[in-house]
Amino acid sequence: MRNATSLSAELFNSIRNDVSSYIKSKLHDMEIDVIDMELHNSSLTKTMRVYITISRTNNLKALYLAEHMICEELHIKFSLRPQGFYWRYLPVQKSPDDTIHPV
Repeated sequence: MRNATSLSAELFNSIRNDVSSYIKSKLHDMEIDVIDMELHNSSLTKTMRVYITISRTNNLKALYLAEHMICEELHIKFSLRPQGFYWRYLPVQKSPDDTIHPV
């Protein structure tokens, strides 16, 4: 599995939960709030892609750094090289009760 970007479906399904947990944990440590994450392994294009939906981050540079750090760590820990990270931003909607009203 050296420098794998695409895996067999059986192997991908067996490690998907471990890889997802690892990525979520790393992003949480970087104070990036993950709402949803999907890993896609395409046998047609021979690529693995990571789709992440976040609700909060410090800035775009933090996402760039997180992506590169996690790619390197996935390569070391799981011998995987994701083809790409796709970030989606979905801010948490505040309810009317959460607003501060002047007294």
